Amino acid sequence: MTDHTVSEHTFDVAVIGAGASGTLLASQYHKRAVPGARLALIDAAARPGRGVAYETPFLANVLNVPAGNMSAFPDDKLHFVRWLAKRLPYADESTFAPRTVYGDYLEEILAESLQGDSVQLVKARATGLYLQGGFWIVPLHDGRTIAARAIVLAIGNALIPADPLNVSRITPYYRGTPWGADAVRGLADDASVLLIGTGLTTVDVALSLRETGHRGPMYAVSRHGKLYQHHRPYTPKPLDALPSEFLSPRGAFRWVRSAIGTQQAAGGDWRAVIDSLRPHIPQIWHGWTLRQRASFLRHIRNLWDIHRHRMAPEVFTQLTGLLDDGTLTIYAGRLLTAETDGLQARVTIRAAHSEDVISVLADRVINCTGPSRNYTTTDIPPIAGMREQGLLRPDPLKLGIESDAEGRLIAADGSIVHDIYTIGPLRIPSLFESIAMPEIRVQAEKLATVLAAVSPRDDG
Repeated sequence: MTDHTVSEHTFDVAVIGAGASGTLLASQYHKRAVPGARLALIDAAARPGRGVAYETPFLANVLNVPAGNMSAFPDDKLHFVRWLAKRLPYADESTFAPRTVYGDYLEEILAESLQGDSVQLVKARATGLYLQGGFWIVPLHDGRTIAARAIVLAIGNALIPADPLNVSRITPYYRGTPWGADAVRGLADDASVLLIGTGLTTVDVALSLRETGHRGPMYAVSRHGKLYQHHRPYTPKPLDALPSEFLSPRGAFRWVRSAIGTQQAAGGDWRAVIDSLRPHIPQIWHGWTLRQRASFLRHIRNLWDIHRHRMAPEVFTQLTGLLDDGTLTIYAGRLLTAETDGLQARVTIRAAHSEDVISVLADRVINCTGPSRNYTTTDIPPIAGMREQGLLRPDPLKLGIESDAEGRLIAADGSIVHDIYTIGPLRIPSLFESIAMPEIRVQAEKLATVLAAVSPRDDG
């Protein structure tokens, strides 16, 4: 990808982060920008456009959503399908494409956005943010600064998984992040591996290990010990309006359980019920009090995630094979201890439904619990500096940072920071559903429309 040199350091908009969210926003801005308008896309990644989710080199890591719902553009739902069919002749709307291929798609979209002067890529790392002379100033790690009238935080899943039980002390056996290729490489073919977590990241890592030629035993542990469900064709049953039961998490749970029972009794599929709620999730979430949201997260969220975020059918088939032949063992329980034992790590687990203690010897322990979203203590720039200045407020449920309905930051004093916006995973506290392409592409389109209205800078 061409690295467009920044000839001037003053822009109308500066977007911090060039993963999927930043790329889609830049593309939509490029389409709407008036002559003279300029957006800086700031990211130090070797391959901007891909982000963490699509950097994987392993073909076994496929999308969790079929191609027909992965277009980058809400007004062209088959854009990705057409793009994919030119590269994979067998592909259609139902194809679960490799994530690395989807990364290629995003890189191409970013390259198209860089044609012309409206979007410029700044290959650097943002280290801070402050207001000066009517502009937001973004210091960069190489000594340069970017000035902009408006800022967008598009940092995606910036925080690494939380370290359970201080497992990192068993270095060199521990890998604190599962997304880099080094997490699964450098192992003997028969090495034993313990995966912390049983979600979709665990599934990705297990299949990545197999793709590298690993054939040793794998163990996975989480408090519930449950794997996510998988996709299967079904007849959609759209929900036109929300029933009154959704005024509380308990009522919502009762309604969903009853609706699934009715659906299955009629020969239908529970997936139709779960997916019928997707357009209504922001409304449901906004309708609940903070206490109700906390109750949902504590008692129901895991069950919801298992059924809402599903794996591809072919992935489910491979995973079932690993379970059936005993290669993969799942434990339900909590971690008790982690220590070195000779040339391995020894991790003990308290079984969830008994007092049994399980001891696992592993040549590698990989944290697959997913990105932390607790921004109350993080020291990553520029978030830490913004928090210290009171420019943002981490939400009390530790899901991200607070923003309003348009994605504008809410400051520590509760006021709206009108010129700083968020997009993607940072908006989870406001929307709950804000990590998947169908939601992010709509956010990008709406936000680009707002940003394109920002007056071109006055250099005089």
